[in-house]
Amino acid sequence: MTDWKDLLGAAPPALLHARLIPDAEEVLILTYTCDLSFFEDVCLREAQAAGARTTVLFDADNLTEGPHCAGPADYLALPVVCKGGGAFHPKLVVIASETDTVVAIGSGNATASGWHHNAEVWAAMRGDGSSVPALFHQLADWLRRLPDNVWMEDLGRDRLERVAELLITRPPDPVVDQPKMVTTALRPIIEQLPRPVGPVTQLAVAAPFFDPDAGALQRLVDRFQPQQARLLLTRDVQCDPNSLARVVKRAPDATVSTPESSRYHHGKVVEWWSSDQGWALTGSANCSHAALTKTMTAGGNCELGVVSPLTAPLVTAVAAEPVAVSELARLQIREPSPPAAATDNLRVLGVRIAADRVEATVLAASAGTPPNWLLVNGLRLHQERATGKLHVYAAVPDSDWTAIPDGQALTRVLTDVGVELRDVLVTDVVAALSRIDRPSPLEHTSLPQVLADTAHTAALFEALRHLASVRPDRIPQTSVGRRRQVENRVKSAVGPALLRFVLGLNDGRIPTSADDDDIFEEVGRGSSGQSPAQRARPASTTAARPETLASVLDTLIPGQRARLRRDVTALIDTSQVWPLPAKLAVTRLVLLLVAGGLWPNARDWADLLHGVLVQLWDIEQEESLDGEHAALATIGLVALRRGIDLQDEPDSRQATQFDELRVAYQEWTDWLATAPPEIIQRYRDGLGGHSLGLLFEQTDFRAELRWILGRTALHDAVDRFVGAQVDGNGVVHVEAGRSARQSLIAALDALRDFPDVHVMTKGGPETHGWWNGRRLLLVTRSGAAWRAELWKGLLTGIAVFSRGTSLRPADQRWTVATPEEAFTQ
Repeated sequence: MTDWKDLLGAAPPALLHARLIPDAEEVLILTYTCDLSFFEDVCLREAQAAGARTTVLFDADNLTEGPHCAGPADYLALPVVCKGGGAFHPKLVVIASETDTVVAIGSGNATASGWHHNAEVWAAMRGDGSSVPALFHQLADWLRRLPDNVWMEDLGRDRLERVAELLITRPPDPVVDQPKMVTTALRPIIEQLPRPVGPVTQLAVAAPFFDPDAGALQRLVDRFQPQQARLLLTRDVQCDPNSLARVVKRAPDATVSTPESSRYHHGKVVEWWSSDQGWALTGSANCSHAALTKTMTAGGNCELGVVSPLTAPLVTAVAAEPVAVSELARLQIREPSPPAAATDNLRVLGVRIAADRVEATVLAASAGTPPNWLLVNGLRLHQERATGKLHVYAAVPDSDWTAIPDGQALTRVLTDVGVELRDVLVTDVVAALSRIDRPSPLEHTSLPQVLADTAHTAALFEALRHLASVRPDRIPQTSVGRRRQVENRVKSAVGPALLRFVLGLNDGRIPTSADDDDIFEEVGRGSSGQSPAQRARPASTTAARPETLASVLDTLIPGQRARLRRDVTALIDTSQVWPLPAKLAVTRLVLLLVAGGLWPNARDWADLLHGVLVQLWDIEQEESLDGEHAALATIGLVALRRGIDLQDEPDSRQATQFDELRVAYQEWTDWLATAPPEIIQRYRDGLGGHSLGLLFEQTDFRAELRWILGRTALHDAVDRFVGAQVDGNGVVHVEAGRSARQSLIAALDALRDFPDVHVMTKGGPETHGWWNGRRLLLVTRSGAAWRAELWKGLLTGIAVFSRGTSLRPADQRWTVATPEEAFTQ
């Protein structure tokens, strides 16, 4: 077991981050206190990266922080209530497939404190051979019986049953002296502790909570009759020091110490030695009556622990400072918690959205009357069935109904008598119970680090190809909202991380790492033994890595950059026939790589960007993704225009292609204008930099697009003239200069790609002209009228006449009332 002073984290993050079972089917978490926001940030993506369904059971009164995911949760977070009135207090992690299983039983809650900051104790076991530790079969039996002792939704029963099935797919290992599981289900834990065969030389106890009368500690001392009693009391321990002193003095030799470390030691250990044999109880049980001396039916907590044989001391191995038994009061003592307030008469355990129905489960107190119906964002749910205190309500929603109008994973529920129940968790059951076909590496690695690794990049491109199998046109219509159907299909195909990427949602979670070899350093693969208190390394201990896409691309050697460019070009070519969700992902990826500087030459990346924008134009529309479609098209058109403007020498081919694309999108100006500003903002994040300009992210894309769509190729050509402009009638105005006629002819020659464009001089003698490659028409004022002159057959062009060479006599001259009249004659 790792020394507590060296413990840098807790087992669950290390086990999940190591991805020991890459094809896990189920991940089950049991915890007392629960911070779902922390769990999502630290561990959920790792579970989903393995394709696992994820279930978290927690004490209904101890949800400290709700989820931060947008929309219904895509995992099952299920509050439970002990029927006997105790706390739901186990700490368990199971990662399971048909052929491999990891089980961790410990002391840490699923919170930042329990899974990172505190000193905790975990026993981790693995079964990947032909047999599994016997404890796995004990655990499966307990999980199956757990619903008899706690109130939980049917979903929880189903998940516990499936995990239990996976735990016993292989027979138990017959080796003796294996770790043994203990619970409060049938007998008090203290009665399940094996009695030593001889006198107990030492009893050592470490716990952060003791009964005010130290009654549970006294039961331990009376049971083992130790020669030595050792207490390790963390700072902020909850106890009565006088009661502890009285009990510990019952042993002939009694010592108390407190850890030298300033960390809060939340681990719970009961350790005893007889001769050279040692045993330890670790897990969730504090040194209290509710944990050690009572069963669940008698009002005790729901506890889970492991009794393991020892070869070396645990508690006394901790670096600690002695404290005189008579001076325990000088320790930092936490006052006992006040009695728990009475729970509400009515509790909604959750709102669950299935394929064609919405369901809510209500836990009603014995004296309470369950409501006749519930109201969830305007949808009335009627009572469908009842089991004891659990009442299930259900309804079939309209296709446009949503449980969460503000986009969060929590909602409020109204009862028929006007009672409002807030912060009820909403779960998308279809998504939560679906396994991911081909998780992308974005589930566990940031995009910059994915592109820094050849294998990760190949896996990302493979996931994109699999994403192309999601065809919204083939998804049947149901009562479930169309948008949610499409998102669920994407999520089940490639995982939530790539779905977030498709939708422009930035993932703020920072991936961490753990060395696989450290997870089971004391246990051989396939062994039925345990390695308690395994270590998880926080992200701060890993080597610093580039965090931005640009910095990662800068570190690539020329060969790697060239390979990545080729791969992206091939991806664009392959994606021509892909449906919209995959096209959105490819477009966003190309924009980010352009901004990151993968192609230093604007001419190169402008060609690629033109290709993806043509594909966005050609793709079949999907109404549920219209906002994302329009937003990416808007940003892409502005970025392409920027790429053309950045080139020192204009590329006439690219300018022509852009104008053709602009004309095509002009037909959909109203559609582009509907792109929600918040979606545009999501996609534009990360696009500022050397390639597109440092201020590109600050662009008013909607205004910029209106300007682009209101222009033509003629506007672009005129922009190259100093002081020239096009008016609302398409007439080009140029400065007259020293010679109005020469300035006019020079402009007509420069605009020869626009035959018969009307050009006129300003700031001097007003002169008008038209040139179509063969015929030149000039119109100048003559008194109150206008004199028109026409030259035909100028096959060699007119450039020479702009430099001072005189025109030959006109082939035709006449007088007109207006310049436009001369052109129409």
